[in-house]
Amino acid sequence: MNVLIVENNFLLKENFFSSLELKKKFNLIFLSSVNSVKKILEKKNFDYIIISSLNPKLNSFNVIMSLFKNKPNNKIIQIMEKNNDVKHNFSSYCLKKPLIINRLLAILVKPKKKKNIKKKRFLLKNGLIFKKLQRTIFCKNKKILLTEKECEILEYLISKKKFIKKSDLLKNVWGFNSKVKTRTLETHIYRLRKKIKTNFGVKAFISSNNNSYKMF
Repeated sequence: MNVLIVENNFLLKENFFSSLELKKKFNLIFLSSVNSVKKILEKKNFDYIIISSLNPKLNSFNVIMSLFKNKPNNKIIQIMEKNNDVKHNFSSYCLKKPLIINRLLAILVKPKKKKNIKKKRFLLKNGLIFKKLQRTIFCKNKKILLTEKECEILEYLISKKKFIKKSDLLKNVWGFNSKVKTRTLETHIYRLRKKIKTNFGVKAFISSNNNSYKMF
């Protein structure tokens, strides 16, 4: 993530923006003059731009404002130096001095949104329905309960829609690496097939070929 910092306060730059945590997470560029800001914005895009409050009466304010108008996608973080500083129209966020690094990080680092479960039930062949949240497979008026691992195996195979190697299933369902030798997967597949055949009379459920598995 590219962050441009327009700041002529040397102490602020050294004490705050030299934070190791910020340097590890972001590509920081420091500039102090309006002309240098103008030049770099013509060549490079930034995810965030951090600026100090500017006096609207100064010529530099009009220059900066015109630059940001031409780049509406830039998110501006304004540093309020005085109590009577006013938020600029082009600023997306405002932070008051003394600055606290966690407040800045809260703006720069957005938490990843958890992926919503797209499907809670899956229609399988032979009229079988797999309900993920209830850990069940049912057909007409009959249903069976599944173990957590059986559900994870089914969900992974359904999502791929092709033959999946044993090593991939062990890695993604159990977290095993490819060097681990185990019959865990074969045992679970055998029990799952047996459940389906015994309760629903379905023989073709999970296909196997050359140490790989796929839903019919």
